[in-house]
Amino acid sequence: MNNIMSIVNAGVCTGCNACGFCEHISFQQNQYGFYSPVVDDKCNNCGKCVKECIYDPNREDDD
Repeated sequence: MNNIMSIVNAGVCTGCNACGFCEHISFQQNQYGFYSPVVDDKCNNCGKCVKECIYDPNREDDD
């Protein structure tokens, strides 16, 4: 899975909406009342949303 759900499932998503640029991502309230991204079934796993996520544990920041 190369989409934002890997971040959500890891429990590190804060709902910041950095990935919200993608037409395949919408935000819905989770069981705790916070908004989290949800990926539709047309996602092609391009990974652009993960690259935008500041909480991706594999992210390499350009300093």
